[in-house]
Amino acid sequence: PGLVEATVAGNTLTLDYHADQHGTATITVVGTSNAQDANDTFTVTVTPVDDAPVTANPLADLTVNEDAADSAIALGHVFNDIDDDNASITKAANSSDASLVTATVNGNVLTLAYQANQSGTATITVTGTSNGQSVSDAFTVTVAAVNDAPVVANAIADATANEDAADATVALGNVFNDLP
Repeated sequence: PGLVEATVAGNTLTLDYHADQHGTATITVVGTSNAQDANDTFTVTVTPVDDAPVTANPLADLTVNEDAADSAIALGHVFNDIDDDNASITKAANSSDASLVTATVNGNVLTLAYQANQSGTATITVTGTSNGQSVSDAFTVTVAAVNDAPVVANAIADATANEDAADATVALGNVFNDLP
């Protein structure tokens, strides 16, 4: 595409600048009267600006089971900066609920670390920054509850008894614990 499109309607010249283009264009306007014309030529200079990065490929929502292994998500394709090298876009992330899942970025890899025995929903926000300008992409992480097996919370102590001893009872109320 060109830099600028010039159109005339009546006595009005409109310059339509094309997106993400910069440089110099020469515009000639012709005035005609009684089969004679006069030309006026001028230069249009469009200077570049630093465009903010954009989200090119949004991150999809994610569902895992409680106590899942950490998730590693590649971020190299998520953001685009039309006037900068995409490799120079820095990334950062945060979680709306760090007691459920934490979010850390190392280079172009987002790591989601799920906290033990927790379930629920959190929003993860990933921010891409290029030349001081930023864009964010948010997605939802759902950690589904699972039925955990009970665990021994207070082990029963070994017992010793003499031959012909009376029967003994052991309270089991606090021996086992069923995790939520």
